[in-house]
Amino acid sequence: MNMYIVVRRRLFVCAALMLGLLLCSCGSFQNTQHSKMGNGTEAQAADKAQETGQTEGYGTLLASQGIALPVSVPNVYVDVTGYVTGREKKVFFAGDRHGRVFEVVDSQQHEVVYTGRILSGQQDPISGKMLSTGDFTSLDEPGMYYIRTAVGGQSYPFAIAADTYEKMFLNLLRNVSGAEMQESPAGVCDVSFGMQAVMYALQWNGTLFEAAYEQLDKSEQDRQLVTQLLYMGKWLRAKQQENGSLYDDYEATAAFCGIMAMSRDMFGRYEAHVGEEYQKAVTAAWAWLEQQPCTTKSAQSARFYAAVQLFRSEGGETYQTIAETFLQEKKEDYTSERFVFYGVLAYISAEKKTDRDLCTYMMQDIVDKVKADCEEIEKDYLFGVGTRSAEENMSHMLYLSFINYLTPSKEYTAIIENTIQYMGGLNEQGICYVGADGVWSDTESIQGHPFEWRGILLLGMSDMLGNFSEV
Repeated sequence: MNMYIVVRRRLFVCAALMLGLLLCSCGSFQNTQHSKMGNGTEAQAADKAQETGQTEGYGTLLASQGIALPVSVPNVYVDVTGYVTGREKKVFFAGDRHGRVFEVVDSQQHEVVYTGRILSGQQDPISGKMLSTGDFTSLDEPGMYYIRTAVGGQSYPFAIAADTYEKMFLNLLRNVSGAEMQESPAGVCDVSFGMQAVMYALQWNGTLFEAAYEQLDKSEQDRQLVTQLLYMGKWLRAKQQENGSLYDDYEATAAFCGIMAMSRDMFGRYEAHVGEEYQKAVTAAWAWLEQQPCTTKSAQSARFYAAVQLFRSEGGETYQTIAETFLQEKKEDYTSERFVFYGVLAYISAEKKTDRDLCTYMMQDIVDKVKADCEEIEKDYLFGVGTRSAEENMSHMLYLSFINYLTPSKEYTAIIENTIQYMGGLNEQGICYVGADGVWSDTESIQGHPFEWRGILLLGMSDMLGNFSEV
């Protein structure tokens, strides 16, 4: 090939790359999230069309050379799930280029309805991010809004309403089984743990769910939790092989065995054929587990979970011995693993033959864990959650919901509320993990937990709503 042509092509690629980088830096400097807003929709549309056209044109050129443009994100962080009238309303601003004043704009009329002051920025000691805060708690007029600054762009839209949490709760209920189920051992565990969290939500806050069902229309009857749980149970049973296992995997089979036992106990008394099908599934799964070696810590935790669920629903000396021997040898840290914690909940909630001294000991261990978490959370003056990990946040919500159910506390309820807001976008990165419509985003951190996290959030939110009127 002619060397001149080769050099020319390389220069073209370099020029395209430099042009793309220049555009990106300009976009970042000028804040492509509509930093120079007009008051009319025409101005917005024109700005957006121009911006989109530029991105598509240069993006296509760079993509042909294997170069991808970064995705523009706002640096004004709000709770996308919405704010509640009469409660605190905060906004966060990333970096140090956002001015000193923010405006809350009515998204329908495009009129400024509130002007607030941006406090001096400070470094988040947990994430290291530079963040500034603004407060608009006094704005209580219901409606749809967004927040903008002179140089920092604008936020995603959000609602203010008296029933924001109730609407979100109803949407979470509708979407419990809405995620794509993973065809894998990990997927089986995720669905199983998610089902258990949902069942506890139903058992602990049944009146709240009965009121929510009244808001569903006739076309949404399949959104009732019992229907969704039966659907998830059917999906799990379809994965069971002739030898009784799921994927020939010990942990997946144990999770399946345990949740089928709990489901049989919950639904079998009302639907005889469901009870029979679940019983066959449980018997086959346990028979397979008994034939497998159980020498690793993970396998022993999984076997404990299956055994304790069988003990809770059936009784039986064999199951009781396996469960109590494991718990006595464990001695501490009963929140360290999912199999262990969900198994402990099953043991404590068993109606007969449990060791009350052992229950008291485990309860104290869990309470101590929650208290230690709360001490760390108290130091988190920005978000009030104590961690910057979505996974740790959901774990905290699970433990807090359990303790808060037993002994309702304003402190625990406030942390659960903070966690809901954090997952709704009020966090150090402005990531909205779940929206007001109850639909979870497809972010990397959620992979592997789509059903369990749905169950935990529904449990936490039902616990919070139930306690608002009690504490």
